[in-house]
Amino acid sequence: MKIPFFDYKKYCKELPYADLVSETLSSGYLIGGPAISKFEEEIVNYTGIKHCITVGNATDAMEIIFDFLDLPKGSEVIVPAHTMIATASAAVSAGLKVKPIDVNFRYGLLTSKELSNVNLSNVSACMITQLNGICSDMDEIMNLLRSNSVPLVEDSAQGIGSFYKGTHAGGFGVGGCLSFYPAKVLGCLGDGGAIITNNDDLASYAYSVRDHGRGVDLQPLYWGRNSRLDSLNANILLTRLLNIDYYIEKRRRLASLYDNNLSALQDQGVLKLPAKHSVASDNPSTYQNYEVLAEKSSDLMAFLKDKGIGTIRQWGGFSIAHLRNLGFNIDNYPRTLDQFDRMFLLPMNHMLEEEEIIYITQSITEFYGA
Repeated sequence: MKIPFFDYKKYCKELPYADLVSETLSSGYLIGGPAISKFEEEIVNYTGIKHCITVGNATDAMEIIFDFLDLPKGSEVIVPAHTMIATASAAVSAGLKVKPIDVNFRYGLLTSKELSNVNLSNVSACMITQLNGICSDMDEIMNLLRSNSVPLVEDSAQGIGSFYKGTHAGGFGVGGCLSFYPAKVLGCLGDGGAIITNNDDLASYAYSVRDHGRGVDLQPLYWGRNSRLDSLNANILLTRLLNIDYYIEKRRRLASLYDNNLSALQDQGVLKLPAKHSVASDNPSTYQNYEVLAEKSSDLMAFLKDKGIGTIRQWGGFSIAHLRNLGFNIDNYPRTLDQFDRMFLLPMNHMLEEEEIIYITQSITEFYGA
């Protein structure tokens, strides 16, 4: 059986894309227009967050938020060690210094437990990555940050459909981002992203800056950039958004099958399964990813490859702390080093079938001789 990590060819046949292209061409709107406005409105309705401003990608979204904050150049920004380089580069692009922090072993997130051990007196901002379909313990985190007057920027690129005590990812700090990369729960054809925020001033700033900083009369209000979601992808995302509850529930069913079939290996201590809920919350994971920590992980990944099963290490297997060429030293982060030696992603998306999950779990059980 062949099970790619993500079947892009199948994904590209899943929707009536030709009809969506024709609909977009008939509208005459290739950039901007009613599809963009409608999609932004629907994201607001779905998330309960006040504003959605679509942009070219989630990295642009985070960079725009940092531009808006206008923090002192050279000041420190906290980022989780377990996050994509884009999280850190968004801060660096604003002239800030990145300070990686080891993440929580159980959740793979930066939680209040780790944050409480950080001296926040000289920190200009904190980034929290809402990872793999769950949120961190945001009440405690916000209490810590508010008491130290530290603004929060959320890397909620993986967070569509993720909640903490009823609040959607991206709705806690100054602003958050969404990524619509194809392999996300809600994906388009290529890159796409959005800023989500309850901050009126950030929203006004972002609407202008994404379009060269121009205002309604096309006179520039700020130095801006060109970062706009195209209308075709807006139509695709509107169509997919109609099915988002199905996508998430399918992922949860598949995750439950993974959990049930691999629980014995977790009991034996050779495999650690992902968290089922957001931290200190009963909101269930969307399972954007199914990330495990495994003994002999490299050997297991090679074994699964021989079985036709695709797996990957998130971020290419490199945390921010691994990036020596950018000035970091992983030896200073022993817990992160240990985690990244063992963690990897198993296939997880709504296109998978239960028999494929059964085959994957049987193969993993075979590897460990259980």
